[in-house]
Amino acid sequence: MVPASHFPVFVPPTFLNVTAISAQNGQSVLECWQILPGFTTVTTSSGTTRSILRLGDVTNMSYSVLPPGFNGGLHNEPAIQWSAVLSGLAHITLPDSSDEVFLGKGDLLFATDTAAASIKGHLSNFPSKFETAVLEIPTGGTIPQHNVLHSGPCNTYQQPAKRVGSLDDLD
Repeated sequence: MVPASHFPVFVPPTFLNVTAISAQNGQSVLECWQILPGFTTVTTSSGTTRSILRLGDVTNMSYSVLPPGFNGGLHNEPAIQWSAVLSGLAHITLPDSSDEVFLGKGDLLFATDTAAASIKGHLSNFPSKFETAVLEIPTGGTIPQHNVLHSGPCNTYQQPAKRVGSLDDLD
């Protein structure tokens, strides 16, 4: 077991910021959302701390494995859902915008651009030379409480999963 002194000091996150694909006036748009009410920090009797954020009730979760270079084409989301990239790389673009986002291992995306909300949807490509694994987690139509921080995707510093300094920092 590695002594605790070998690890950096844990600074609990306050909020989860995620890139969302939502829709405005029938068009898919990328936005940076801050999920509310934020993390709860729990300290155990042993003095260790962890942070918890409830993502809502989920239904019918699926695990997708996409081949290297897979092109998902133009489509709408089948349901309002979370997508968690477990491995590989996803590149999301919009048909009527220059906005784009790359999502890699550890990234979360929240999508609401179903056919009922967006006429065209978005484009998904998976340009990695390796397979991409994604958890798709429908929320039963529920959109989490959130603040829109800005239009366009969240930047690297706004996302807790991106807090790792470099690839060398990963286990």
